[in-house]
Amino acid sequence: MLYFEQQIKEYESYKPPLTKTDDFHPFWEDTLKESEQLPLQSHLVREEYPIKQIDAYKVTYQGFGGTPIRGHYILPKEAKGSLPCIILYHGYGMDKGSISDYMKWVIQGYAVLAIDNRGHGESSDDSGYMTGTNGTWVLHGILNKAEYYYRKVYIDSKRAIDFLFSRPEIDKSRICIYGGSMGGGIALAVAALDNRPKIVIADVPNMCNIELAIQLKLEGSLVSLENYLAKYPEKTHRVFHNLTYFDNLNFASMIKSKTRVTIALKDPVCPPQSIFGVYNHIEAEKSYVVYPFTGHNVGGISSHLDDTLKYVNENL
Repeated sequence: MLYFEQQIKEYESYKPPLTKTDDFHPFWEDTLKESEQLPLQSHLVREEYPIKQIDAYKVTYQGFGGTPIRGHYILPKEAKGSLPCIILYHGYGMDKGSISDYMKWVIQGYAVLAIDNRGHGESSDDSGYMTGTNGTWVLHGILNKAEYYYRKVYIDSKRAIDFLFSRPEIDKSRICIYGGSMGGGIALAVAALDNRPKIVIADVPNMCNIELAIQLKLEGSLVSLENYLAKYPEKTHRVFHNLTYFDNLNFASMIKSKTRVTIALKDPVCPPQSIFGVYNHIEAEKSYVVYPFTGHNVGGISSHLDDTLKYVNENL
């Protein structure tokens, strides 16, 4: 048995204890109720784009607390009937990118909804923090779980599904949520909070088994969190307590949609053991893909994209 095969075997049996507190579920039930009371107020503006085989729109809807969330909404030209749809969530510090990035889906007859996470790209509005605003998004509101950045992002992203359910051209039984890194972590959390998607794809997801990930990571957003705790060690227990509400470790068993997770054994940003810790708690139909010699950028592997296209086509 090769060393990496031994690693995988060990990780397959790694099932860490959950860290959720007694009010984890009430916290998210109240959060979802608060979100449901807010009108979506979505609107579309047609985008003129050089690819003439599509209809492209700028979409805006109200995210958590009324913050505008913006993205691309792309349809095959003059599409008729009910369309399957892919919702895409991007990585930390990135954005939704170009409309052309999504043609591999649209030419097959899929609709695409690609949103900018709050504080990123055209969803630049991000305010309302009283604590932890030094540095980057992972710290925003860190001392108060009710105002924490990821509480808002998870709800913003869940409301993308609400938007699709308001659209007559979408087949509501054929929705996929898909993301990598931060987007992968969002996809898992959204799948736990909303069981309507048929399939979930999470490539090297973040916010997994966070306490362990902080110990193992070498790069990425959790470095900012570690630096914060180095500066304010007296806040360590409070920070880790608040993070339990946003850790996919505690969301995993709530996922009902068919799920595929990608893990890279050389990943310095989202450590493989932490992702396996979450994966092993998922009770829904699931599968994983492991790349033994790849770092965080699995999206740069052409065969991985090919396999993802195949997976979506077979399951959506």
